[in-house]
Amino acid sequence: MTGNGSGERSGPPPGAHLWSRDGFNGDMCVTVRPYPIVDYTGVQGRHAPHRLGIDDLDLLDRTDPAALPTVFATSRKDVTLAASARSTPTPFVWRNAENDELHFVQDGELDYVTDFGTLRAEPGDFVCLPRAVTYRVVPVRTPTLRVIVETPEQLRLNPPAPFGMINFARDVKRPDPGRSSDQPGPTDLLVKAFDGITRFSLPYDPLALVAVVGGQIPVWKLNLADIQPLSYLPHGGPPGSFAESSSRDLLLYTLSARPGARPPMHHNADYDELIFYFRGPGAYGALDRPGQLAWTPKSVSHWGPVEDVPEGYLAWLVESAGTFRLTPAGHAAAHLMETGRFDRQPEPAEADPAPVSA
Repeated sequence: MTGNGSGERSGPPPGAHLWSRDGFNGDMCVTVRPYPIVDYTGVQGRHAPHRLGIDDLDLLDRTDPAALPTVFATSRKDVTLAASARSTPTPFVWRNAENDELHFVQDGELDYVTDFGTLRAEPGDFVCLPRAVTYRVVPVRTPTLRVIVETPEQLRLNPPAPFGMINFARDVKRPDPGRSSDQPGPTDLLVKAFDGITRFSLPYDPLALVAVVGGQIPVWKLNLADIQPLSYLPHGGPPGSFAESSSRDLLLYTLSARPGARPPMHHNADYDELIFYFRGPGAYGALDRPGQLAWTPKSVSHWGPVEDVPEGYLAWLVESAGTFRLTPAGHAAAHLMETGRFDRQPEPAEADPAPVSA
C-alpha cells in the first residue's frame, strides 16, 4: 500500500474482516483492513486451501462391485470423507459398528435397503444411516455419485428454526417397511470396526423384515432443496446449521443462494470449512461444476463470494472442529485454491512441499 500525497490510499480497496469462535456461534470481532488478506503469493505445507471435483477421484466401486467407497479426507477426530460411484448392487450387506454415516447423493438414484425397509434416494438427498444399521445399496439410475461422511458421534437434525428451516412432517422421509429385502440364499455381512472389516457368512438375508411394531425408524432422508437458507436482511449474516454431531464437532449448513451482501473476509478460529457445490443455475464464486468441493482449513483467511445470485444455486457446508487432511487419493484430484473467489491455483512443479506460485 502506498500514499498518493492527498491522504488517499492507492491499491486494493479496504474490506471488513470477521474473526469468530465456535463457527458462527461464539465470540467474534469485526475489523476493517486496508487491503484484502486472502491473497497468497506462495504456500508451503499441507494446511492450505484446496478444491477438487468429487467425480475426478479414482472411485474403484465404479467398476468393481466388491470395492468400497474411496476415502479422500480424514480429520483428527476420526471423521472421514469418502466418495462412491457404484454402478451395481453391493454383493454384501454393510454395518458400521463405529460411526454414523451421512450420504449425500450428487447424481443418480439409489435404493437403500435397510433393517427397516427401503428408502429411495435421489440427487440432493442427505441419507442418514446411524451406527449399527445394516443396509445394502442398489443403484436404480446410473451413473451414481455420492459423498459419504462418517463420524463416531451421533448425527441429528437440529435447526435453529424447526418450523421454518425444515418442514419435518413433509420433507423428512423414512424407509418403507413394506418394501423389505427379499434376497434368496446365503448373505455376506461386512461389519466395519476401528481396526478393519469382519466378514460374517449368514444362511439368510439379515435385512428380511416382517413389520416395524414400535418406535421411530432411525434412518431418514432430507433433500437439500427443502432446507430453507437462513439470512438477515439487508446485510446478510452467517448461515444457520441444520444438523450437528453430539459434541458439535460437525455442523452442517445449507449454503445455497440467499439474499444479502457479500460476506466479510473471515478467520474461522475453530472449524475447517468444506463447501460442496451441488448444482446451479448460478455459481458459488468460481465453483460452477456440479460436485465440486472447496476446503479451507481453520484459521486460514478466506472471503466468500456474493451469495445473492439471481439464478440461484444449491450448495452445502460442513464445519469440522477436527482438522482435515487429504488422503493420497484426495491429493491426486486436488488443486491449490485461492480464497477470494474459490478458484484453482497452479500445481507445484515439484513433488516436495516447496513454495509455489499462487
